[in-house]
Amino acid sequence: MDALRDKLKWLMGIRVAVVTLTLGVLIYLQIGRSTQAIPAYYGLIVGTYLLTILYSLLVNRIQRLVLFAYLQIGLDILFEAVLVAITGGVESPFSLLFILSITTASALLSRKGGLAAASTAGILYGAIVDLQYYRSTYQVGLFEWLPGTDLLVTEMFYNLSLNLLGFIMIGYLSGTLAEKLRSTGERLEEKDRDLTGLREFHQFVLESIDSGLFTTNLEGRLRSFNRRAEEIMGYSQAEVRGRLWWEVFGWPAPTGQSGILPAGMSHRLEEVGRRKDGTPLFLAMSLAPLQARGLSAGIVGVFQDITDLKKKEDELRSKQWLATIGELSAGLAHEIRNPLASLSGAIQEMRKDLDRPDLNRPLLDLALRETERLNGIVSDFLQYARPRPLNLKQCDINELVQDTIHLLEQTPDYGGQIRFVRQLAPDGVVAMVDPDQMRQVCWNLGLNACQAMPAGGTLTVAIRWLAPPIGGTEGESIEIVFEDTGPGIPKEHLDKLFYPFFTTKEGGTGLGLSLVHRIMDEHKGSVQVESAPGKGTRVTLTLPITGAAAQEAN
Repeated sequence: MDALRDKLKWLMGIRVAVVTLTLGVLIYLQIGRSTQAIPAYYGLIVGTYLLTILYSLLVNRIQRLVLFAYLQIGLDILFEAVLVAITGGVESPFSLLFILSITTASALLSRKGGLAAASTAGILYGAIVDLQYYRSTYQVGLFEWLPGTDLLVTEMFYNLSLNLLGFIMIGYLSGTLAEKLRSTGERLEEKDRDLTGLREFHQFVLESIDSGLFTTNLEGRLRSFNRRAEEIMGYSQAEVRGRLWWEVFGWPAPTGQSGILPAGMSHRLEEVGRRKDGTPLFLAMSLAPLQARGLSAGIVGVFQDITDLKKKEDELRSKQWLATIGELSAGLAHEIRNPLASLSGAIQEMRKDLDRPDLNRPLLDLALRETERLNGIVSDFLQYARPRPLNLKQCDINELVQDTIHLLEQTPDYGGQIRFVRQLAPDGVVAMVDPDQMRQVCWNLGLNACQAMPAGGTLTVAIRWLAPPIGGTEGESIEIVFEDTGPGIPKEHLDKLFYPFFTTKEGGTGLGLSLVHRIMDEHKGSVQVESAPGKGTRVTLTLPITGAAAQEAN
């Protein structure tokens, strides 16, 4: 209906233009000759303008637009019939205006409207010719308003037959053509809708996949960048369009023809790139030629951010390495411990037989102390390399951490020099843990923090409850934070902190943090260290509330 309404508006404008031009020229030609028909011309012009104003007021309000269109075409044909009648009837050159109305009716109302307009025009034109015939032949005074004609009767009816045949043929042909155009237009609109729907579906697919995707032209300049690519790299599509694709990823220019792959070839790479903000990330990318009608049009690239996957692979390799070292070292520690026990027993027996102090007694005491120290090292190592099964219980984490801090406060070396700050959970947090092993974790971390501040400082211990992430599969968890104001840890040492026997302290075994990492791993938790020289150290333990996962591991 909206299309027909628009066509009717166009018809009103064209009607005014045609009537103004046609009758204006006719009035101009009649000036100085016969002025008898000029009032009628003016009347037709004024009537056309008045009807056009009326049409314009009604066109946006009327709902039955088809009937409204028939009414307009019918009045147009009636006006044309009056014009033909006063300008010569059968000899009038304006009979061609009927053809315009018939064609317009076909365009607006298809074949049915065209044939109806042709029939109406034929009837009115035939009536005008008949009236002229009776006026000329029988001198009927009633029709004196019609112009006379010098044509013979045969010529009059020849013109009538020719015009009527023309009206019908034009109505039929223009109507048929209009219907075909309408049918073709409908098919084109349907195809356009299908194409638009396919394009939108294609766009939805590209925006919904969980991989970054981009395309380039033959010069290697980006043409498209999907939503996931924007999220990974931090750029919007508008920011990267027209840029060289390798520059966006922070890579050097590739060798070859602007990074365009030969037809039929593909390439996969894993490289470290950089986001818009400079953050490094590990990318896995597949590149393939972009083909358009069998010709190369650029490249298409699909990539994923595998930074987390690489970290997990490194952690898995570290765990595998630690497991292998643990198996080997457990046997080695057993072999060392047996002769060590024998040596310790022999020294103790020798020490009993010394009745008087001499130079050998201090040496024997030293040997005995070192033997005990070596036994302690071996015991710690065996605890790390050969862990016992978890004994999970419902424990109040606040109370467990509080006990550890209290022991540190009672230690003479730290109680008077270090300030202990507690930020415990207000309502208490209960979790399924092995209390003895978690006390060992807290003691190791607290002891390391205190030893890092020999001149004094502040140790802050905080416990927080963490809600599960939105949309995640993990449940509630606890976060335990040990933060000191010590000198911090150099960056090159951070990746080695959890390796067995790695230590920067004189006399340390390097097993304390390794044991912390193993115990947290058995509890299905995690430990993270943040530190920088001169800014202290922050160790964060994340522990699941439920011990079901840990129980299953056993």
